[in-house]
Amino acid sequence: MVTLLRKIRRNLVSQNRFNKYMLYAIGEIILVVIGILIALQINDWNDQKKKSDLEIKILKEIDTNLSFDLEEIREDISLMDSIEFAAIDIVDYISNHEIPSEKFNYNVAKMKVAPHFNPNKSGYELLSSKGVEIVVNDSLRIAISDLYESYYPYYNQYEKERIMFKSNLIQPYFLKYFSWMSDLDKYFLTTLNCTQDDYLKLKNNDSFIKLIRAIDFENKFVRLRAKTMEEKIINLKRQISEALKNN
Repeated sequence: MVTLLRKIRRNLVSQNRFNKYMLYAIGEIILVVIGILIALQINDWNDQKKKSDLEIKILKEIDTNLSFDLEEIREDISLMDSIEFAAIDIVDYISNHEIPSEKFNYNVAKMKVAPHFNPNKSGYELLSSKGVEIVVNDSLRIAISDLYESYYPYYNQYEKERIMFKSNLIQPYFLKYFSWMSDLDKYFLTTLNCTQDDYLKLKNNDSFIKLIRAIDFENKFVRLRAKTMEEKIINLKRQISEALKNN
């Protein structure tokens, strides 16, 4: 093609056809410009395709992370339900019985349990390293940032406060009134043993019942936050699913 154009140009010059040569020159410039524009358009399309492929990859990884997070937060909620029932049983049992039981000891051991939510962040860390603007959907991008930058850290702070609360208030009762056994259950609870004398002391100790009620209240409060986290994760997974369908 280039050789043909050069031949035409030489013929026009040799024949001294200036007007036709000028038209040819203008046409050649136009063809060059069109070629450049097409090349730029192709490059831009390739860049957009790479960004779109990267966005899909990141969204899929975040969605996988969220599936694990959802499973974990639901397990934590289930454990907090168990703690709530245990607290109710403790108050009822110690009010109506004169001797300790294995169930009482086991329920008291649950009072020291503090479920810990450890979210998976590999997808979000990849997104942050590449730039959050890769996610073109504004509402989806905001929802992702809110979950990882606001809701996850906010919930983690509640967990830290719960651990401090239980460590400072519950541990003294364990050390004073219970002995530790070696076997562990699925929640990694060490079985406690309370002697008859220590049980009667606890039964006549109003502060112990108040402590159990405080644990129950704190547990319900964190559980409420965990349910909010569950809803946030479900909603974000739905948004990601819709975005992937549209790509």
